[in-house]
Amino acid sequence: MNEHIIITLDSESGVSLQAQIRQSVVEAILGRSILPGDKLPSSRALSAQLNVSRNTVILAYQALIDTGYIETRERSGYVVSDDAPISPLVDTPGNDSEALYPVDDMDDVIRPKLADSRAQVDWDAKLVQSCSYVRPVQKPVNWREYKYPFVYGQVDNELFSLSEWRDCARQAFGMRNFGTMVGDFGQHDDPMLVNYICSRSLPRRGIRARPEQILVTLGAQNALYLVAQLIVDASKHVVIENPAYPDLRDILLQRTQNIHPLPVDEGGLVLDEGVLRQSDSVFITPSHQCPTTFTMPADRRRQLLDMARRHDLLIVEDDYEFEMNFLGAPTPALKSQDEDGRVIYVGSLSKSVFPGLRLGYLVAPEGLISQARALRHLILRHPPGHAQRTLAYFMALGHYDAQIRRLRRHLAGRHTALQNALDQEGLFARTGSHFGGTSFWVKGPDWLDARELAQRAAEEGVLIEAGDVFFGRTRPPLNYFRLAYSAIAAERIPDGIQRLATVMRRMQSQKP
Repeated sequence: MNEHIIITLDSESGVSLQAQIRQSVVEAILGRSILPGDKLPSSRALSAQLNVSRNTVILAYQALIDTGYIETRERSGYVVSDDAPISPLVDTPGNDSEALYPVDDMDDVIRPKLADSRAQVDWDAKLVQSCSYVRPVQKPVNWREYKYPFVYGQVDNELFSLSEWRDCARQAFGMRNFGTMVGDFGQHDDPMLVNYICSRSLPRRGIRARPEQILVTLGAQNALYLVAQLIVDASKHVVIENPAYPDLRDILLQRTQNIHPLPVDEGGLVLDEGVLRQSDSVFITPSHQCPTTFTMPADRRRQLLDMARRHDLLIVEDDYEFEMNFLGAPTPALKSQDEDGRVIYVGSLSKSVFPGLRLGYLVAPEGLISQARALRHLILRHPPGHAQRTLAYFMALGHYDAQIRRLRRHLAGRHTALQNALDQEGLFARTGSHFGGTSFWVKGPDWLDARELAQRAAEEGVLIEAGDVFFGRTRPPLNYFRLAYSAIAAERIPDGIQRLATVMRRMQSQKP
């Protein structure tokens, strides 16, 4: 084998052996470990070296030939193509210059000069905005490596059919759709997806809307950001729930310091007309309050709408997880009762398909949508066309509805398993969702610091989310945490909760 090519195959990576071989050769070529004209191992030699079939190597080499990275030459076999798609290195003085030279060849005088030039910019002084105040919910990137991941916003493979999505992606990449999908939509969205949002998603929430009243976004958070940019500034007063979605609070803090958190009870946001009358907008999760999972009843919804009308208040409704209704029929969206266009509706498609999809939408009067569309254009133009068209086919071919049924079936079983495990331990006071969802909001004993619990539990393979970040920064309660069940199989839940309870008892025994 060429000594400059290091190929290590991982049979458990989920990537085919053929693809791994191709990737290793491409990385060696792009990294200039091997150069144009360099000879590669024969297919027989490489297959013996890697202990794979010769046909696997041949197919990998053929794919590299088709993409122009290698070629075959008489008496030489496989070699790196002279016109392989390698970007030329540009020798320029600056931040990347050191990388162009071997370390041993760098002049001792040059190296300090490069380091000094990098240190000249004081970025703390240059930046006009700091986001260091942001307090997101902590989620390990390697959460799949933990045996008991009670983490929110993630799913395991059991909840999604890859073959169905692959089928839709293949349709989207077909010649019939290719021109539409690869084009620049400008300020617009995929009309096929918008049509299915109008005809499939919104009617389930009791909402009727025209295409011009809908904007596709990169998830619900992107929609919330666009709305905040358009209706909130330093002079505006905003009401939010307490506890609330942490990223929403941080988004609003970019625009105003006049944020008024109101408490939450079993009916959702507690309405305080004295605060609401002095405010300009309220951001709310009425159907499935984040993070408590409480649902606002119909009479309180009507009271909120009446107050909003009396005091000219805008309402931003985040209707996340609206498809996860396996315990009963969901309450119609607040937007469905909106008679004068003051409710701005935010929906998520990522929650019901898969989190990495990052697609959501905004529903509002045309005047707001046109401004949000223009603002989105300045930030990211539009969400990727291939993702929009693939999702549109996912809906058109019935896979979306099948996915919802699959989610509800699995989540119902996990919900029951977690509920029973929590009740059996007797250490936790949990909320009870009215219609389902993917998590429980848990209150521990007063002595508990859930941040410490999360840290100690992780050492036992149990991941939970400490709840302090959901509250305001001034003396938040520390004994709340969230347990989600979308990323953990039902059969693992009882043992995971037992381990969590053991950690809690150990902490209690160590208290003075």
